[in-house]
Amino acid sequence: MGAAILALLGRHALPIGIAAAILLSAAAAWHFRSQRDAARLDAATATRTAEANAAALVRATAEHARHIAALTGEAERARAQAARLGANLEALRRDPSHAAGAAPVLRDAVERLRANRAAGDPVAAAPSP
Repeated sequence: MGAAILALLGRHALPIGIAAAILLSAAAAWHFRSQRDAARLDAATATRTAEANAAALVRATAEHARHIAALTGEAERARAQAARLGANLEALRRDPSHAAGAAPVLRDAVERLRANRAAGDPVAAAPSP
């Protein structure tokens, strides 16, 4: 029985080898094609993710710039108000005749500015009502 199988394989070894080579080539081609398609899908997903991240970074940068501009404006307004209050206080020190009516208002404003400055909150240094 084994001899018959060997005789059959011996006579048809070349066609069986060629068929096996063709089958292995087709399987390898299918495998590499599926690997290529999976890599393309991964690359497309990574590209979309990178584009979304870049757009989010641009939005966050613009929002950050707006916040910086707002904080800078608030700080400038607080500095200007402090300068005005300092000038008013100095004027009252030089001419105390009308200081009796303005002193409580100025004292409250100066205390509020000092408290805000001590708290590290330049935005909270809002003008008095």
